[in-house]
Amino acid sequence: MDQGPQKHYFSPWWADLRAINQQQSMIDVSNQFSWKVGRGDQILFWEDSWVDGGIPLKDQFLELCGISSQRLHIVADMGSFSENGWEWNLCWRRNLFNNEMRIASKFIDQITAISLNVNLKDSWVWRAESNGIFSTKSAYQVIKAEQPYEVQCLGFHQLWDIKIPPRALSFAWRLLWDRLPTKDNLSRRQIQTDSDLCPFCQRQAESASHLFFTCDKVLPLWWDFNSWVKEDRVIHYRPMDNFLQHSSTAGSMATNRRWKIWWLATTKSIWKLRNDMIFHNQSFHISKLVDSTIFLMWTWLKGWERDFNVPFHHWSLAMSLVFL
Repeated sequence: MDQGPQKHYFSPWWADLRAINQQQSMIDVSNQFSWKVGRGDQILFWEDSWVDGGIPLKDQFLELCGISSQRLHIVADMGSFSENGWEWNLCWRRNLFNNEMRIASKFIDQITAISLNVNLKDSWVWRAESNGIFSTKSAYQVIKAEQPYEVQCLGFHQLWDIKIPPRALSFAWRLLWDRLPTKDNLSRRQIQTDSDLCPFCQRQAESASHLFFTCDKVLPLWWDFNSWVKEDRVIHYRPMDNFLQHSSTAGSMATNRRWKIWWLATTKSIWKLRNDMIFHNQSFHISKLVDSTIFLMWTWLKGWERDFNVPFHHWSLAMSLVFL
């Protein structure tokens, strides 16, 4: 995948996309794309993924590709339509050796099984979905399938290394495993609820990803944090990835610990408000949610961080200094 011009500044979205593209897992994502041949005027015969299995012909038949006189031809230039339909016209730089005939027979069987259609455009197919249509969810699953188990272990190791009340750590552990009784989890356990909608926005089904990270109502809380630490970034929707995202590459161990304490206080406050709205008919106010998150973090630092004695009214007015 082309990374585009080498600019010295990028939008947060483009910077994240470039970072993802540089990861080994992007190879697995790109391999899920293949061409569905129509008239064949957009597809490189040897180079592109268009035959069954999604593997380019050059990789399946290296010897034949090496002696082809049509190395960079598109599919449409590799034959023509006749009264009997499409007919291939293959050209070689030399005659095939006897030991190449068996490979050539397999090659011919594979390409003759595919019919061109002059009335159809060539189109991309996303092989990770049965309907062939790309979705960010399935792309995410492809990436996660290749992610080492050690990454998951790293998240839990970092969690248990944080000094906050054990009950809060237990809550976070359940969230990272997606074991909280969100409405989608209750539904999977065959437990009926009055509504499966998010109590905050009342527009989308309540899942951990939506409730904590993508709901329009709670996004300002995460945006505030980004403004305090002066880092714009795409918000990951999976709990473990979002948790691991709260680290500063240039920060000290103490700074990264505070970033994660903020994450824990934020998710805990969101969950408390969610329950208060469902069971106690409270209303949603983003300002109160921000204030309660800031206060919860302060109480944890005051109770668990050595030599922390900053008064709340001083501390809460300088949040950008909290995470230095």
